[in-house]
Amino acid sequence: TASQYVQTPVGMLSVFAFETPVPYPFGNERTGYLVTDIDKAVHAARAAGADVLVEPFDDPIGKDAIIQWPGGLTMQLYWHTKAPSYAPLALVPDNRVYVSKYEASNFVHRFVRFSHGKVVSDNRHADGAEIGKNGETIRRVRIESAFGNMLVFVTDGKLPYPYGRETTGYRVTNLDATLEKAQAAGVKVLVAPAPNVEGRTAMVEFPGGYVAELHQLAKAPAK
Repeated sequence: TASQYVQTPVGMLSVFAFETPVPYPFGNERTGYLVTDIDKAVHAARAAGADVLVEPFDDPIGKDAIIQWPGGLTMQLYWHTKAPSYAPLALVPDNRVYVSKYEASNFVHRFVRFSHGKVVSDNRHADGAEIGKNGETIRRVRIESAFGNMLVFVTDGKLPYPYGRETTGYRVTNLDATLEKAQAAGVKVLVAPAPNVEGRTAMVEFPGGYVAELHQLAKAPAK
């Protein structure tokens, strides 16, 4: 496996290129969280109701584990032997999560317990057009924690392409300028910019098939 860590002002990527078939269950993770103590983190996840799919194992620079939450969300926890020092992000991205109505409340409760986060919004009648389900309503939950932002979509699972394929929503200051720059770099615009409850959103695909959401927040009204 070849790997490359990419740091940008709006989010970070761990890019893996496998020279063999991807071993199970890797490749299904929705996100990866850096922790200060892998054993304590796994214990905290278990205490909050997560399953451990892959117990902690060594990698060249630390340790990793794979956990899974009620509703099927899989994520990686990782720890570095030498604590890294990264510059703060200019804009914090969203981890985008899709769950069923049957496990949504259970997942939100347990993840908030694990992350010591908080639910900042929970709209049970949000416009489904945001994820390609025009004319339908969905539940939309936003969670904030020290791990970053999480946007949870509660749906029936019937998602039009490319929704559900994206793991991250990158916040940008100027969506139109970002899309113009992206297209010049060979990025495809899969869904043109459209309004949502927080501003404007678009979907793109990078070379290699990486799908991401981009969004710009609406300016707060002047007081």
